[in-house]
Amino acid sequence: MKERPHAAAWRITRIYLIMGCLWILLSDRIVELLAADTAAFRTLSHIKGWLYVGATAALLYTLIKSYLCELETAQHRALQGYHELAAAHQALEDANMKLEEHQEQLRRMAHHDHLTGLPNRRALFQTLSDVLSQEGSCGAVFFTDLDNFKYINDSIGHVAGDELLTRISMRLQEALSPAWHIFRLGGDEFILVLPEAKPLDVEEHARKLHALMGEPFSLKEATVHVTCSTGIALYPAHGNTPENLIKRADIALNRAKDEPASSFAVFDESMEEAMKERLELDQALRMALKKREFTLLYQPQYELATGRISGFEALLRWTRDDGSTVSPAKFIPIAEQSGVIVNIGKWVLSNACRFLRKLHELGYTHLTMSVNVSVLELIHPGYVDKATEIVRSQGLSPQDIELEITESALMESNGLAEAQLFLLKDRGFGIALDDFGTGYSSLNYLRKLPITTLKIDKDFIAAINSSEELSLVGEMIKIGKMMGISVIAEGVEDHSQVEFLTQHHCDKIQGFLFSKPVPEAEAIAKLQAPTA
Repeated sequence: MKERPHAAAWRITRIYLIMGCLWILLSDRIVELLAADTAAFRTLSHIKGWLYVGATAALLYTLIKSYLCELETAQHRALQGYHELAAAHQALEDANMKLEEHQEQLRRMAHHDHLTGLPNRRALFQTLSDVLSQEGSCGAVFFTDLDNFKYINDSIGHVAGDELLTRISMRLQEALSPAWHIFRLGGDEFILVLPEAKPLDVEEHARKLHALMGEPFSLKEATVHVTCSTGIALYPAHGNTPENLIKRADIALNRAKDEPASSFAVFDESMEEAMKERLELDQALRMALKKREFTLLYQPQYELATGRISGFEALLRWTRDDGSTVSPAKFIPIAEQSGVIVNIGKWVLSNACRFLRKLHELGYTHLTMSVNVSVLELIHPGYVDKATEIVRSQGLSPQDIELEITESALMESNGLAEAQLFLLKDRGFGIALDDFGTGYSSLNYLRKLPITTLKIDKDFIAAINSSEELSLVGEMIKIGKMMGISVIAEGVEDHSQVEFLTQHHCDKIQGFLFSKPVPEAEAIAKLQAPTA
């Protein structure tokens, strides 16, 4: 235990008094014993005095040195303690700074997307709340997402998909003025807020946005072209809360997605009812397979040269359990957006193959079956193997099956489905380009595709009476012949069309003039009926 100053001083004084008293008593007695006369006594007294001074100095030196050593040790310990305290204080300050940096990082993470660095949903709601709280504020909310982004993820991988999203966010930030507030909502969805946007100008803003997104992106894996759809909501006209504005922009987005690629729509009240119906259909569609509400009808395809049936096209129909029917044009796009189309496609192919096997067993071994396939199915992992497995499980070969994909869907896939088509053709499947003429593909592009059949869209056949369409359909048939592939005309409904198609050496026809899509029993009856 450390001594206090007065205790240390008293200890030194006590030692000095004791030693001094002992010296006086003992030294005087020794001098008296040793001195023989006065002169000797004086001499010894001087010596004794000097010895006393020396001893006193030595004692004081020893005591003071001891105390000073203790003091120096204490001071050293105090200094060491100070340095440790200072180091601890610095460490505390560093830890506090790191904590503040971490808190700032957490705050940023809470308000920014980790992939693109753009403000996220939480930041969007905060920004919209701030904007809407300003008196007299007006502007527009653009809800944009990429068309068929799933194709990119499924075909060239999620890493490339993430890279594309990052590049899109960079392009938007670089190209748009600071007036725009850009947010990533999640997945391939972006929301842009433009304060002070005038209602008459929002469509022009949307066109510029789509043109910006339409420029190609050079990724590590490939160069891709993307299109987007946009729903637009205006404030305060379409809502005065973030929730209402985003909801109504989303409703408008869904309307835009019903249109051709790269479309946009401005919200109006009629869209809400349509959206409710769409959501109800989406839920019902997910249960339709389990409830066995789907059926297949078969439309014959006739060879013009012989007049005999050469095959059938399997067509999907949906009759709900309440007896109501839903048009394929209505439910197929919903099935594609939800991804249910993949399972539906497997069901269609399996049942179409089952019926074709039945026809082969009845002796009609020359017949083929055409099955429509979605791009989403095509690029789904393992589709080629799965399709091959389904066909062979029914005792058929891929040569018996023709897979149809629409020209417009193929164009919108940005080349992502082409590799799958080549694999399918290598397996022996026929590849039909459906609705030819609606996708505006070039002849050079067509030559690169592994197609075996061109199907001329029914709208061109329906207008065949005009001289312009006569010429156009004739050129389409020539294109097919030049490519060395079969040509089928869809939607044939009168004999004048048949005459024209025969003159231009079209290979096959199908349409209501000969047969509408029919159930299995009627299809078999048509095969068994005598040829006219």
